[in-house]
Amino acid sequence: MKRQRAEYLQPPMQMAGSFGDIAELEYMLVAFFHLRVIEPWNLETIKAKVKKQAAVCHFSDNLAEEWEFDAYAAALYRTVCELKHSPIRTGIFDTPLSAGKARVDYFLLLAHEGIGAFGELLRFFAAETGYTPEELCEHPGLMTEDEQTYGQCYDALLDRLRDFLEVMDADDFSRASVMKAAAEAKEDRRELTSILLRVSDEAVRLSERTPTATRCVWPRRTRVLSDDAEEIQRRFRSEAMNPLFIEGMADYGRRGAMALAAYVARSCQWDALCQGLEGWMYEALAQTYALRPEVQRWMCKVCPGALRHLTGSLIAAAHSPRWHASLKTRMELLWLYRSLEIPQRGRRERTETGKIQA
Repeated sequence: MKRQRAEYLQPPMQMAGSFGDIAELEYMLVAFFHLRVIEPWNLETIKAKVKKQAAVCHFSDNLAEEWEFDAYAAALYRTVCELKHSPIRTGIFDTPLSAGKARVDYFLLLAHEGIGAFGELLRFFAAETGYTPEELCEHPGLMTEDEQTYGQCYDALLDRLRDFLEVMDADDFSRASVMKAAAEAKEDRRELTSILLRVSDEAVRLSERTPTATRCVWPRRTRVLSDDAEEIQRRFRSEAMNPLFIEGMADYGRRGAMALAAYVARSCQWDALCQGLEGWMYEALAQTYALRPEVQRWMCKVCPGALRHLTGSLIAAAHSPRWHASLKTRMELLWLYRSLEIPQRGRRERTETGKIQA
């Protein structure tokens, strides 16, 4: 029987969420939108903080700061929300859906994409607030009547949907779980029960089959990106730098370490041809994967060869004109590579000695 190629399999997926510097930038932007309504005379301090944090997140280059600041903040917040709701891989290809957080996260992603009964359920909850999911995603910086941003309102909808899915997931999306979830709701139970029954059927169908021969789900509601460079940056920020992505791969031990090494190597090789990565991206790859102590310890434990391969790819990139790496970064990468080379050399010498003696 002919084996199916791995790239046609669908890995476990979920939304990226907020993390690190981008989460801090999101908090500052929400504060700006609230202060713009409550204290419009006292905005200069928060404006300065937003600009400083945007520079830390490397947003200054691709979002025009010469815009009027309200328009700049709205575009920045929309970009941050798109990153937060971007789908990322959190595992390796051959894992079927099973009960637990990973399955709930995947169904939540389908709801965000507006797919099937999951999308209907999200739209049903949104109708109770008087908005559509598209409106909330398209203009996240606007304010609702209860003094929330549209972005916060959409996050609250997703949290509520997660609660429903967790209740149903606990009983493996049985008919009893449908009735239990509908009984706890205050909305029109007849319509809600009808939607939940379809959600149950789809959940069971997706859980019973390994998600193969299916392309990954990508955002449909987000804006059309202006060029390839912007799409590359979105994917890089939402997945490559995301702790959820690294933690998901770490759950697979040696296979996960080898997948991360191949991920970094392919990124560097691809950029040599297409020139899509920028210097700060290479620096972020080095600091996040090769030079991060906890990642080093994990990869040294499960697969030192993968860490050596990953570090070698970054050393090669550090000597290319695409990345003007600092001397400190180059020395740290070289030291790490040589420290990993010594055990490899010793193992090779022992193997050759054993062959000679045999």
